[in-house]
Amino acid sequence: MTPLQADESSQLPTGRGAPQWIAGLPNLLTGFRVLVIPLVIGLLLWDGQASNQAAACVFIVAGITDVLDGLIARRYGSGSQLGIFFDLVGDKLVVAALVITMVELGWIPGWIAVGFIGREIFVMGMRAYAGAQGVTVSAGQLGKMKMMWQYIGLAALIWDRVPLTWALVMFALVMTVASGLHYVFSVSRELRGRPAPDVPDPV
Repeated sequence: MTPLQADESSQLPTGRGAPQWIAGLPNLLTGFRVLVIPLVIGLLLWDGQASNQAAACVFIVAGITDVLDGLIARRYGSGSQLGIFFDLVGDKLVVAALVITMVELGWIPGWIAVGFIGREIFVMGMRAYAGAQGVTVSAGQLGKMKMMWQYIGLAALIWDRVPLTWALVMFALVMTVASGLHYVFSVSRELRGRPAPDVPDPV
């Protein structure tokens, strides 16, 4: 089988020699992002200026931990396959919970939420299918920029609904869709020419 570009996070060292607390820190930071979801949602549903700004601050902290856990894992080789999975799923849960709540509050139209969430569902499905064929493709810089702009745009919208924040949200949406299309095209290119696998009947 022709070697393919592996996802960056799957190439992490084993973490041998790193202190035990550092080895587990990336997973703890990922867990923190998931655990603060109810707090952020609760503050948003309170729907006051102070609570919204508090929610924005917590969301920004969650975004900082997203950067930190990757840096720590690469620096100390403390990543794990389970940690990679939780990191991917945790980010999607945070964004999905936020945009669904924003639709409920009437802050954004439903089609924006469909754009954010639909991209993540489609890419995760594509990633799972490609992985079953032995193909892993890095999301690349565009995927990292997508996550950064999602945090910036959504945090700005939580803080205050003014024209500038709407521009940031729309730019984040464009980056979300563009990175999703880029990933799909990259996987499709790697899968081109491979025989179709046996597909089980739907349950």
